[in-house]
Amino acid sequence: MTKVLTLGAGVQWFEAYAAAQRYNRIVVGGISLRGSVGAAGGWLQGGGHSPLSPNYGLGKQDLPWLFQSHSIIFIGVDNVLEITIVTADGNHVIANPYRNKDLFWALRGGGGGTWGVVTSVTYKTHPSTPFYAGHIFVNSTNANSTLKLFSEIIRLTPSLVTQGYGGFSSASIQTLELLVLSPNVSAEQNNATFLPLFEFAHSLPGLSVENATIPFQDWWEFNSLLARDGQVGVANEISSWLLPKDVVQTDKPEDLAQQLLKISGLEYL
Repeated sequence: MTKVLTLGAGVQWFEAYAAAQRYNRIVVGGISLRGSVGAAGGWLQGGGHSPLSPNYGLGKQDLPWLFQSHSIIFIGVDNVLEITIVTADGNHVIANPYRNKDLFWALRGGGGGTWGVVTSVTYKTHPSTPFYAGHIFVNSTNANSTLKLFSEIIRLTPSLVTQGYGGFSSASIQTLELLVLSPNVSAEQNNATFLPLFEFAHSLPGLSVENATIPFQDWWEFNSLLARDGQVGVANEISSWLLPKDVVQTDKPEDLAQQLLKISGLEYL
């Protein structure tokens, strides 16, 4: 039997996560400061990117690779079971795999507000579980070292997805950050995955490196890191690109790394 969570319009992710946590469940959703992104709105209608999706969204082996401002992200729309919406003609309709199937397909990634006003969304939930994470943050004064480290992160990403890791990676000539977590690994496996990357980063000249392997009791604890006061969002304009898996699984990850660094607006020299 599938256990579900139905969210009305205006419910924010921190409220959805808290409701699921009370029943020892998790729901695939977005991340922002204080979880303030609408859980039944733009997150879903923009495709639904989540670190949980390699495990609970699309199948890991068939997962497409996406980069959002050079960030590895994953689609979460497979966790949506039903949507209610007021369409442009004023009708309040139900869309799911059996009723209004075309509308259901379009709503899951077709853009917020494009097809009408969504009034509720029903999501699958999943059992709560511990997670292990790897995190590295780098400030750089050496462009060549930045390229080498980003190339290594790209080379590592197919293995990370196979192990169930999902998360975010951002890159520019001056800064690099990787934060990914998985419920499918032990502490020992987590350390074995990331310690070589950390050691490689520390060996490169011109890099100031902060790194950690982190255990989380559950998804709620991970999201609680963002449940703090402060400005929500940053002054950034971003866009997304779909990259096939074979582009990431390249024999020359430095070529892809160099092109992505150029897109950041900070030309690689």
